[in-house]
Formats: sequence, C-alpha cells, structure tokens
Amino acid sequence: MKKTTIFLAGDSTVQSYKTKDFPQCGWGAMLWKYFSDKDVVVTHPEDTEFDNVTRYEMADLVIDNRAMAGRSCRSFFDEGRWADLLKNVSEGDYVLYQFAHNDANREKEERYITPDAYKDKLINDYINPVLKKKAHPVLVTAIAMKDFDDKGRCRISFPEYREKCLEIGSELGTDVIDLGKKTSDYNTAIGENACREIYMNLRPLMYPASSEGKGDNAHLRAEGAFIYAGFVYEELKKLL
Repeated sequence: MKKTTIFLAGDSTVQSYKTKDFPQCGWGAMLWKYFSDKDVVVTHPEDTEFDNVTRYEMADLVIDNRAMAGRSCRSFFDEGRWADLLKNVSEGDYVLYQFAHNDANREKEERYITPDAYKDKLINDYINPVLKKKAHPVLVTAIAMKDFDDKGRCRISFPEYREKCLEIGSELGTDVIDLGKKTSDYNTAIGENACREIYMNLRPLMYPASSEGKGDNAHLRAEGAFIYAGFVYEELKKLL
C-alpha cells in the first residue's frame, strides 16, 4: 500500500540542512517529529538531481522536503525544482508551499516577483497541476522574521504576499496555513529577547559553524524550527 507523502516546497526557513550548518534549521526538517515518536528513515533520494532533497519515511507517512535557500516561487520553478517535485506527486498526497522571503527581493531579478504575479503563478503553475493529480495543495504564509515595532509587537513579514495567499484560499477554496500570523503572534507573546533564542542570533564561539557570531533575524535555530513545525502540524492534521 502506497504511503501518503507530504511534499514541501519553499526557501531556507523550510529547508533541511547539513550537520555542519547547525544550529540553523528549517521547520521542514522538524515536521516529522510531530507525526512519529518512533524511528524515522532519513534519506537523500537518488531520483533527483538536487542534493538538498531530504526524505523522512515513517511507518505510514513520508515527508519529502524540497525546500532550498534563496529560492522564490519564481526561481524554484525556473530551476526545475518544481517539475522535479511534481513528477513524484500522486493522488492523495499533500503539497505545501511556503515562499515570499525571496520573492519580495527586488535586487535579485531571478527571484523577484510582484504580489499579483505571485498569486497568478501559485494558481497556474503550483496549485492547478497538483489538483489535476488529485492531490492536495496547501499554501503556507511566510514565517515572521524577528522584527518588532516600538510597542513590542512582532510584525507580520511580507504582508502583501500573505494577503495573496489568503485571497487564493478565499476565492478557490485552497487550504491555507497562516504561519505568518501564527509565528508573529507567538513572537509577540514571548517577547523580543526570548526570540533571540529561536532565531540565528548567536554570540561568538557558540557554535563551530558561526564562530564569529550572527545577528540573523530571518533564519531559525533548531529550537525555533521545532516550535514552528508544531504550528504547521496542528493545522495540517485537520486536513489529513
């Protein structure tokens, strides 16, 4: 009997990283932990040309993480990463998309896409082909960065792109996990100082991979990735 597969398409905040990059981690690398408290088989499949692809196989479910740093919905598609994912999708599978962190970067022409074009591309190139396979597309709004206003509230990141995802959900009935709002609300609740412990805000010599320290307010440590994966799981289990 074929196992249901959850495919993940996205950027560095979703990606599975190599050990040398620790503690940086995407929530896609932690999602399996909420589905199984037993062993998981982790592989880098040979049926793809992209060596970052990481597959987590459990007794009755597979999570196939295709997310890659620096990719937008435009560049993920143009590089052939989407076609490589789509060829593996079967009836009953789930495909989660989380973009926007790179889509909004006007300085990177290969990544940038306007919010309106973002919406059209998600519908035509990402959602409709999955529906044709009788699988389930799920939009995920981009996680919040550690970005607080003067009242101590964490801002929702890339709000124009989030709004387009919500529009698609409303207009087409596509499932949407509003991770942007969930993470913004969580960050606000714990406060800016506590957020330093879940983002890549590192003191010098804390980790070999970042011996000089980091002040990165966009990417997650393993702790943050685990927490954010939990938000995805809570919404996803309603759909499975």
